[in-house]
Amino acid sequence: RRPMQPGYGYGYGPPQGYAPAPGYGMPPQQPAYGYGAPGGPPPRQSRENTAEDLDRIARTIHVGGIRGLKGTPGVNPGEEITEDDLAAFFGSDGEVVGVRINGANCWIEFAEAAGAISALAKDGTESGGHHLRVSASKTPIRSNGYLKGRQIQLERAKERATASGSPAPTTAAAAPTEAARQMSVDEIVHAIRVDVNHAVEASKARGKLVTVAPPPPVAAVSAAVNAGG
Repeated sequence: RRPMQPGYGYGYGPPQGYAPAPGYGMPPQQPAYGYGAPGGPPPRQSRENTAEDLDRIARTIHVGGIRGLKGTPGVNPGEEITEDDLAAFFGSDGEVVGVRINGANCWIEFAEAAGAISALAKDGTESGGHHLRVSASKTPIRSNGYLKGRQIQLERAKERATASGSPAPTTAAAAPTEAARQMSVDEIVHAIRVDVNHAVEASKARGKLVTVAPPPPVAAVSAAVNAGG
């Protein structure tokens, strides 16, 4: 009979080829993909809403269930529902100042919060074959596709700026005035000549400038020297 090896049974050698079971003495594995993976993309930072954003959110609704929105594939031009159409439809709830369409979703911003509250009553209703899903928006409209609404917002921003005494916003920078326009080289030279001529004439009129005849040409001086010499 073979002698018994310390720590082993009869005829059995030490176990080989078996790695420790996961979770025992081994560090946890990192996921291959996702935000937890080393070198993966950082978590997206959400934009913090300002006081103005919160006010606009309270006046904005999100609408789903409308078919044929502008930009929907397969919808013929002229048959799609545009920002103007949405503003006209929800205009019965209040003055619309903003509309955004993105895919099958749209957002409506009202001038007053009462308009958004009134529009929420349309949730679950049907209009023209569209089953409306209306809910309070979680974000403000940052890309307004309603031209008339943008003009209304601009006018009201000007009124607030006038009331507070701050400069009113404009849609585009003012055109430069003639004095602020950059002059060309020829214009600069011409302006200098005009200024010099004016200065000379003014000095002559005051008797402070004596006109001196210009010196004779070099050729004439050389001929006189040769004739005298």
